Amino acid sequence: MIIISLLSNVVTFNHTATDNNKFNLTTSDFWVREANIHIVTNDAKYGDENNQDASIAAGGILSFQDFNLKDLFFKNATGGSNTTIQCIAIKMTDKYKQSLGD
Repeated sequence: MIIISLLSNVVTFNHTATDNNKFNLTTSDFWVREANIHIVTNDAKYGDENNQDASIAAGGILSFQDFNLKDLFFKNATGGSNTTIQCIAIKMTDKYKQSLGD
């Protein structure tokens, strides 16, 4: 996993699966205001820690708002076809997070 700061509140995450197990882009709390997640190579499954049943094809983009990136998991849709995920996210400010009641 590589994290590159572009601006103080915009970050990118990159990950290529190395096996067929589930993975997330960060293991630490990382609250985002908005994230666009690109499936670069090979189809992926995604969901929470317990179930990754939703599917997205290579070339697809997932967009989410107001969530903890740590809670989103991925895995290969097809065994042995290691997916590559890239995420561009706007980090949630503490003030905005407080306004959501978290």
